[in-house]
Amino acid sequence: MGAAAMVFGRTRLFLLLGVALVFLGGCQTTHYFKSERLGRPDENRRILLMPVDVELSELSAAGSPKPHAAWTRQATEHIDKALRDFFGQRQTELTHYKSGPKDDDLTSTRVQLVKLHGVVGGTAMTHQLVPAYRLPNKENNFDWTLGPAVQELKREYGADYALFMRIRDSYATGERVAFIIAAALLGVAVPGGQQIGFATLVDLEDGDIVWFNFLFRDHGDLRTYKPAEETVKALFTQFPK
Repeated sequence: MGAAAMVFGRTRLFLLLGVALVFLGGCQTTHYFKSERLGRPDENRRILLMPVDVELSELSAAGSPKPHAAWTRQATEHIDKALRDFFGQRQTELTHYKSGPKDDDLTSTRVQLVKLHGVVGGTAMTHQLVPAYRLPNKENNFDWTLGPAVQELKREYGADYALFMRIRDSYATGERVAFIIAAALLGVAVPGGQQIGFATLVDLEDGDIVWFNFLFRDHGDLRTYKPAEETVKALFTQFPK
């Protein structure tokens, strides 16, 4: 897939989710899926925590997101701490992914798996949220997968599952806020920042998604720890015990 196609696909996904948020009246949305195959209790699970894919951005007056590197670094640190705190209260054995030389190779299996998770998770969330894009063959059958390439992680870490997490959070600039107010005076609803994220538990035997939860709302802040912790708790509220 070319770079232009990837950018178009990502923009299209956010536009679809923006439409969904309007239909949902701006409320917080969170849904989850859990496979019946997930039978191993907490204390017998070994989970590999993959690097969190997070990006924070500012919204221009026109609504275009501009990535903010400093905010993204802060959010990454806050989410990592919140995840450690969350799993520290459970009996699950959590192993952290260790970055290495292979992570500098954009064609490596692990780098491609993180990207694939973003595509698969985003697609699944879109089809769940937007009625017009519901897939008839997945109405009662959540059979999304990352494929057998995940077995490389199982061999290296000896884990049963891998946990992926992707979050995009945006914040309105002063110019965007002014535009929102002006539009409101004309009776037009214009969205401000949005927090969109999903977490996925993948069986490392075959790559199948055995637990999936997504969060889509018009509030939240990952730039400080407490709100970031709340976001993590919201995403993992129904994490299997």
